[in-house]
Amino acid sequence: MTYTTNDLGHPNLQIRIEAAAAFRAQGRNALPSLITALGSPEDESRFRAAATLGYIGDPAAIPPLVETGRGAGYEVKLNCVWALGQIGDAQAIPPLLEIVHAEDSESPDIRYAAALALVRLGRTEDLHRALENASEPTYRVAHAALSASRFL
Repeated sequence: MTYTTNDLGHPNLQIRIEAAAAFRAQGRNALPSLITALGSPEDESRFRAAATLGYIGDPAAIPPLVETGRGAGYEVKLNCVWALGQIGDAQAIPPLLEIVHAEDSESPDIRYAAALALVRLGRTEDLHRALENASEPTYRVAHAALSASRFL
């Protein structure tokens, strides 16, 4: 079966999963379609596109993921942040640090996911610096991610 990005938001969960897997199997060839899907009005399509881009792991997806994550709802933003960590490219570091330091303007879960993405990128020194003179919200997510890093 041939899938379109509309299938990422299909009412049937099995079709959504199969569509994401089909795009993932296309690798870099799926980037234009998935990046376009980040602009979908459907959150389901947007967060599945973001996650699929993370699995593909191409750094070309970083700027659109950062842009999509700004002002997005929880599910979309969480998947954008996760994808930035999965891609594993240094261009993701500044936006991830911005999220870690966002304090109360971001959900603690989103900030923690950004801190874990920094751990995945080998940037624990940035989190150690965040512990110095940090506000309590920043301290908490940086400390939690550093504690978890021993198990990752």
